[in-house]
Amino acid sequence: MRAPYRIAFVLSLMGILFGSVVIGGGGPVGKAPIVVVIDAGHGGGDPGAHGCLNSVEKDLTLAVARSVALQSVLYPNLYIILTRVDDHYVELTDRIAVARQARAAVYVSLHANSASDASARGIETYVANGTHDVEESTQLAQALQAAVVKATGSKDRGVRSATLYTSRATMPAALVEMGFLTERQDTRSLEDPAVQARIAVAILSAISDFVGKS
Repeated sequence: MRAPYRIAFVLSLMGILFGSVVIGGGGPVGKAPIVVVIDAGHGGGDPGAHGCLNSVEKDLTLAVARSVALQSVLYPNLYIILTRVDDHYVELTDRIAVARQARAAVYVSLHANSASDASARGIETYVANGTHDVEESTQLAQALQAAVVKATGSKDRGVRSATLYTSRATMPAALVEMGFLTERQDTRSLEDPAVQARIAVAILSAISDFVGKS
């Protein structure tokens, strides 16, 4: 069984919700784990950005999302739902619907950046204009930004705002741009499974800290 399908198979054993995979959590006895939705950006006929080393955004976002699910065994206080576990496109409204129907406490969308300037590199995390709870979403974004920058050693481009579909989320939400696929150093980093795993743990750690303070 090839590795990607083996991962998807292992994840599928953890249960299916709204066509999405659920994994993780148990948490302390008598206390329900916190539901977190991780969205791997793009997918299927929507590849996202193409990198200078032939990387494709949809593949890298999925790799990190899967790693988040697998690494979540280290965080029993979190219950992870992935919006997709393979290369198919999920409508943006359906991604948000998964989070709403699951009554998720946190929504995090994973992406990779691109720029006309081939030297542009680094990590950015976005809070959507008009988001449901700007203050909490900004706190979440700040935690994610600091954690992913530390995990990758890449340039800190800060927390920003933009018009994004995550504004439709009814819980704290943020979108992480994990590096620029148009810059060689960032691309090599994002292609490295060890770095993907570090990013995944950083994301989980940031979310765990965020919900612990909420």
